[in-house]
Amino acid sequence: MTQTLDVNATYLSKLSRFYGDRGASPIPEAVLDKARRVLVDFLSEVAAGHKTGEFPALCAEYLISLGGAPESTILCHGSKVPAINGALALGALGHSIELDDGHRWGTCHPAVAIIPAALVMAEREGSDFTSLLRAIVVGYDVMLRAARAINPSHLKWGFHSTGTCGSLGAAAACASLKNFGPESFAYAVALGGLQSAGLQEMLHDHPGIKPLQPGKAAMAGVLAADLVDRGAKGPRSLFEGEHGWLKAMCRNEFSEEALMGELGDRWEIMYTYTKLYPTCRHCHAAIDLAKEGKQALGLTLDDIESIHVKTYALGIAEVGRIFTPATFEEAMFSLPFSVSIALERGHVTLRDYDEKTLKNEKLRQTALKMNLEEDEAMNRIYPEERGAWMRIELKDGRSFEKHIPVAKGEPENPVNDQDLLEKLQGMVNVYYPAEFLAGLWDLCVERPIDSVAYGEIVDHFGRFHS
Repeated sequence: MTQTLDVNATYLSKLSRFYGDRGASPIPEAVLDKARRVLVDFLSEVAAGHKTGEFPALCAEYLISLGGAPESTILCHGSKVPAINGALALGALGHSIELDDGHRWGTCHPAVAIIPAALVMAEREGSDFTSLLRAIVVGYDVMLRAARAINPSHLKWGFHSTGTCGSLGAAAACASLKNFGPESFAYAVALGGLQSAGLQEMLHDHPGIKPLQPGKAAMAGVLAADLVDRGAKGPRSLFEGEHGWLKAMCRNEFSEEALMGELGDRWEIMYTYTKLYPTCRHCHAAIDLAKEGKQALGLTLDDIESIHVKTYALGIAEVGRIFTPATFEEAMFSLPFSVSIALERGHVTLRDYDEKTLKNEKLRQTALKMNLEEDEAMNRIYPEERGAWMRIELKDGRSFEKHIPVAKGEPENPVNDQDLLEKLQGMVNVYYPAEFLAGLWDLCVERPIDSVAYGEIVDHFGRFHS
C-alpha cells in the first residue's frame, strides 16, 4: 500500500516556505553583487549572439511574426511580444555562443534559463531593479539545488540539465517577481517541474539547436507563474512523489543535502563559473593548459610532434568526438580543434571560429595529432574537479606536461572584474562601439541598485540596434 505524502512537509513545500517568505530569506549584499555580474555577462552574450547565431535569429523572427500582446522586449530586435515568447527568444540568444555561465556540480548553465524569464517578467510587471536581482538569485538557487542533487546520474541518463532543471528555476524567478507567498510559489515551481525537458543527443548531430532547450525552460517558467496567478495549482509532491521528478530524472539517485541543505547560507549563484572561451566548458581546462604550454615552449604548430590529453569520461563524451569540425557549432564542441587554436594563437575567442579558421589545414592536422584518453582518477573525483592533464612533445625533444584540477573562472580560481571586463570587451567590442559595453557595465554593475530601472537597459540596447 502506497503511503500518502503530507504535501505540507515535502521538499518543495519546505523550499517554498523559505523562498516565498521574503523575511525568511534576506539576500546578502555579496550575493546581489554576483547577480549584477551574471546579468551583465548574460546581456553581453545576448548582444554578441545576435550578431552570430543562426538559430536564435530564425527563432526571434518566428516569434515576432506571431504578434500578440506587446508585453516584453526581445533585446537587439526591439520588438515587443508576449512575455512567454520573449523568454524563449532571449534564452536562445544568450546560449548561442557558448560563453554563458555554468555550475559544475549541476552540469548546467543557469543564466540562459533564469535571466530571460526574469527579464521579461520584470519588464511586464514593472519590477524594480532590486526585485529583478533577487529573482535571479532565487531562480539560480532553485535550479542549481535541483541540478546539484540529481547529477551526475541525471546526465548519464541522457538529460540536458539546463533544460530540465532550468524550468524549475525560471518558474521560481517569476514567482519571486510576482511576490507569491509560499503556497503559490510551490505551485509555480511544480508547474515548472512538470514541463522539464531536454536531451543531450543534440550534441551529436546539429548542436546548434542546443539554445532551444534553455529558451524553452525560460518560457516554461513564465507559463507556470502566469497560470498560477490565474488560479492553477500543481503537485507539491513534485520531487519525491510516487511518479515524481526525482524518480523520473535520476531513478531516485539524488542527494537530499544538495537539494535542501544550508538554505540561506549556501547561495548557489556563488558557486557558478564564468566562461572565458566560446566552447563547451569541458574544453576549458585543456585550453588553459594549451595556452600555458605555448607560452612556456614558445612553440608553433610546425614544432609539435604529439599532444596527449587526459580528462574525465563525460568530457570526452561531449567534446572529444569531433576532431575536425565543419561548422562553428561543431567547433564549440571540439576539444581537439579548440586546443589547436590555443596552441597556434595563444587565445580562443569568437573571432577564432570564422570560416577561414575552420578550413585551416594546419589546425585540422594538429587536432588529428591529439591522443585523448579517459582518466579513471579524474572520473572518480568528478565533479569536485573538472580538470585535464596535457603533455606536448616537440620535434626537438622539448616537452610540456601539467595537470590542473579546474579551469579559470571556477569559484576556486575566480575571475575578477578586470578579467570579466576583458572577456566582455573581446566578445562585444568586435560588433559594437565601446560605448555600448561601457554603458551596460555602468547600469548593471556600477550604479547604485536603487537608481537603476530595467527599462534603462532596454533603452540602452535600443540605441545600438535601431
